[in-house]
Amino acid sequence: MTTLATLYSRLIAALVAIAAVLLVAMVVAIAGDVVLRGLGFQPPAFTAALAEYGLLYITMLCAPWLVRERGHIVVESLIRLLPPGLRRVLEKLVYLLVFLLCLGLAWPAAMLALESLVRGDIDIRAIDMPRWALFAPLAGGFLLLAGEFLRLLLGHGSLYTDDRGETLRDGL
Repeated sequence: MTTLATLYSRLIAALVAIAAVLLVAMVVAIAGDVVLRGLGFQPPAFTAALAEYGLLYITMLCAPWLVRERGHIVVESLIRLLPPGLRRVLEKLVYLLVFLLCLGLAWPAAMLALESLVRGDIDIRAIDMPRWALFAPLAGGFLLLAGEFLRLLLGHGSLYTDDRGETLRDGL
């Protein structure tokens, strides 16, 4: 199981690295587009479309890592008012709910990707993109998010902090 956990952690890290490369490429492309316009040249028509696709991919590639690293907003005002036993129960319920929601979002995204692949649908903009490639990152991203919330549900870390502001470990 340790090997599987290590491979999973490496996958999460690799996806973040890919997202970082995509972000840099988007910044360079958009800056190039602006410079070309400023100099009176016609920039490539596909820059905006690639930026839109890039935002989708970057969001879904980074989301599992953000959960793991607590890189998002968590409202703790209510949970801090509760006694420790009730905190644990509420925390686990939140993880379970979000785990199920992520699975509930991954499933239709996967079905839409499969349907688009079978039908050969194309998203037509300045560039043609297979429509399945728009749903696949949603399916994969939400599935990996479900994995991260399952880890939390099973007691591997916490999204919350204790009264001293320290990250809670192994429950509360």
